[in-house]
Amino acid sequence: VQGYAVDGQPVGQPGNEQGIFNWAGTGQMYSSARDMAVFLAANLGALPGNRPLQDAMAFAQQGVFTVNPRFTQALGWQVVRNDDLTIVDKNGGLNNTSTYVGMIPQKKLGIVILGNRGKEPATRIGRQIMLGLARSNVAATEEGARGD
Repeated sequence: VQGYAVDGQPVGQPGNEQGIFNWAGTGQMYSSARDMAVFLAANLGALPGNRPLQDAMAFAQQGVFTVNPRFTQALGWQVVRNDDLTIVDKNGGLNNTSTYVGMIPQKKLGIVILGNRGKEPATRIGRQIMLGLARSNVAATEEGARGD
């Protein structure tokens, strides 16, 4: 299986495919740090001249199910209220990877963590880094971090 970056250029062969998802023709999905940076920029509304994409990304961040006053599930995203800041994020991983993509939209701040080990606390680390960069004195919430 050959992967392709956002610009259509081929990237290296994928590694050891693992996990419960065995979709014929796709295997695991692979993204580079560059791919994820473009995806994050699109979600932060930072890709000029692409209004339909920005609208779709904003729609996917709208909450659809309130778990508790601090945690809402959106279409593929978690929306976490951390005092005066709202964190929009998603964690993931398999037994050989730990991943996190998160953003604080009102600060135009985001982070992507791609780890090559499973069961690492990527969500906690990502939220702590973002809150530190946002200069927030509030501790990161653990809401939605169970995937770590």
